[in-house]
Amino acid sequence: MKAQRIFRASRKTAQERAQELALREKLQKEKPSLPDLIRTGDCDPAAVMTMGMYFDVQEALQALKRERERCGLSIGDVAERSGLDRAVVSRLENGKQDSPTVATLMRYAAAVGKRFLWSYEGLATKVTNRDGKSGRRRTAPWSRKPKAHAGR
Repeated sequence: MKAQRIFRASRKTAQERAQELALREKLQKEKPSLPDLIRTGDCDPAAVMTMGMYFDVQEALQALKRERERCGLSIGDVAERSGLDRAVVSRLENGKQDSPTVATLMRYAAAVGKRFLWSYEGLATKVTNRDGKSGRRRTAPWSRKPKAHAGR
């Protein structure tokens, strides 16, 4: 049986749609950088997910996918065990789910017999690239020392 798409009517007013369209056109014309958007107040810096944060989430999801495969479970098995939709599990594994909730990660982990744990590490020192712009240097994942977790 093929999945059927469900189209929902937009709940935005005509004025909201016009404002959104005007903003999109403005952004396409000006193409402001993230620092520009923060400086003008058009973007909340606390709401921005950096690439480093995104890659950390993707690294955790790929570890869960490897564990699923190691256990011989299908995406459907994980969906059934976790109560998540099969499409959600697939999007998580393929990096199409931008920012999954902690509850979603916990449910996926439990479905493959794991427990979701929090861990923190210090940020690397600031570095300057050839253009004189500063950024943060991250330790490459393969150069980190593995963390020992007894019984996990």
